[in-house]
Amino acid sequence: MNFSEFSFWWVLLLFCVPFFTVRMVAKSFNLWRPAFDAVGLAAMSLILFLNASRASFIVFGVEILFNYFMVKWMLTKEGKQARLIAAAIIIFDVGVLAYFKYLTFFVEGVIGLGTTVPENWEAGFPLPVFNQIPPGVSFYTFQMVAFVVDSLKARRKKPIGLLDYVNFVSFFPQIVAGPIERRSALLPQISSFRFKFTAENWDWGLRWLSLGLFMKFVLADNIAPYIQMDQVANAWLVWFSAFLFTLRIYFDFAGYSFMALGIARVLGVKLTVNFLAPYTSQSINEFWRRWHVSLSTWFRDYVFLPLMGSRKSLAPAFLFVTFTLSGFWHGAAWNFIIWGAYHGALLLLLRYAGRPFNRFVGRYVARPQIVSWAMTFSAVVLGCLFFMETNSGRLVAKIKTLITPWAYSPSNFGELIARFEGGGGIVLLLSLGLAITFLLMEYWAVRQERPEYELFLHPWVSRALLGMTILFAANAPSEFIYFDF
Repeated sequence: MNFSEFSFWWVLLLFCVPFFTVRMVAKSFNLWRPAFDAVGLAAMSLILFLNASRASFIVFGVEILFNYFMVKWMLTKEGKQARLIAAAIIIFDVGVLAYFKYLTFFVEGVIGLGTTVPENWEAGFPLPVFNQIPPGVSFYTFQMVAFVVDSLKARRKKPIGLLDYVNFVSFFPQIVAGPIERRSALLPQISSFRFKFTAENWDWGLRWLSLGLFMKFVLADNIAPYIQMDQVANAWLVWFSAFLFTLRIYFDFAGYSFMALGIARVLGVKLTVNFLAPYTSQSINEFWRRWHVSLSTWFRDYVFLPLMGSRKSLAPAFLFVTFTLSGFWHGAAWNFIIWGAYHGALLLLLRYAGRPFNRFVGRYVARPQIVSWAMTFSAVVLGCLFFMETNSGRLVAKIKTLITPWAYSPSNFGELIARFEGGGGIVLLLSLGLAITFLLMEYWAVRQERPEYELFLHPWVSRALLGMTILFAANAPSEFIYFDF
C-alpha cells in the first residue's frame, strides 16, 4: 500500500464508510457478531492490495492458500516429517520471490558475465518475465518464512484458522514495506480480531501518523529533487548527493513505517517500531541495532544463527555472508550486493579494530564519542552511494572520483555552493535545516536515555508537525523508496 497515493486513501474511505456504517447499525440492533470484525479487516486488506496491483493479487492469494494449508499439515506432524514440510514451504516461498525479483538479474547480470545474452531472451523463455516485482513480495515472503519456522519450533502445535492467517499475512498497514512482524508479536493481536477504537488508540495512532507524514512529505520529499544522480566528475557533488540520499532514505522509510504504525494503532494493533534514531549511532554495530530493526533481527535469527550453529569460530565469515545476502534482498543488482558486503566488512573491521581505535583516540580526545559518531555517519553516507547508484559503470566512475585528489578542487566546491543560490537553494537550505534539527532532537533524546521519538510524540509537538506538513509538504510527492523492494 502506497500511502503517498490518493487512490489508497480513496479506496480505504470507500470501504470504511459503508462497512462501519453497517457495523454501527447492526450493533444497535444486536445483529453484529464479533467475528465480522476479522472478516472486515481481511476484506479491507485484500481490497487495498488488489487496488495496489491486480496481477500481484493473484500471486499473493496463491501463496496465502499454499502456506496456510501446508503449515496446517506441518502442525499435524512431528520430527523429520515436519521439518521436511517446513523446508518445502520455505523453498516454495523463496522460489516465488526469486522468480519475480531475481530472474532478470540472474540471466543478464550473472549468466551475462560469461556469455552473450540475446536482447530478446524474454520472448524465448518458457515462463513469463516480469519487469516489475509484486508490491511487498520481499516483506511478506520473509514474514511467511518466519511464520513457518516459528510454527515448527512452537511448543504447542495449536491449529490456526484461515481467517487469522490471512489477517496475519495481509495486514494492510505493514504488508508492503514492513515492519516484518513475528508470529509471537502479531498473531495474538490478529487472532479473533476485534476493532479497538479507543480514545487512547486514536490518540497514539494519530501521533505516530503525524510524525510519519512529516518525515515523508516535508523532509524526504523536499530533499529528493536535489539528489543529482548524473554528477560523476565533481567529488563534492558526489558526496553531497550521497549525503542527501542518506537523509532521504531514512525520512522516507521511517516515515512510511511510522505511518503504518499509526494506522495500525488506530485499529487497535501495535506494530514493531522499525527505526530507533539510527543516525545517532556511534558504531556500525549500533547502527544496525537501530536501522530497519525487524529486518536486522530477521537475518540474525533466520540466517546468521542457523548458519553459524555451534561453529562460533566461523562467526565472522557467516556474518559477512549474512550481510551480503541482506544486500541482495534489497534489490536485484550488483550495487546492492556490494552495499551488503560493504556493511559486513565494516562490522568485521569494528570487531577487530574498533575497540583498540577507541582506546587510542580516548587518550587524546576527552569525549571520543563524537569521533566515533562522525566516522560511523561518514561510513553510512559512503554506503548509501552504493545503495543509490544502480548503474554499475557510473558507480565505478564515482568511486574513482572520490579517490582522485584534484576532483576536490576549489572550482568544484564553488559548483556545490552554487546549488544553494536562487529559490531552489532556499528550499534546500530550509529542508536541510529542518532535517538537521530533527536529527539533533533525536540525539538529545538518546543522550537523555529517553525513547527516541518521545519529543515528536508529545501532543503539542505532534499537532505542530501535522500543521507543518499541511504548510510545507512537497508539491510533487515521490514514491516510497522501499515500495518496490
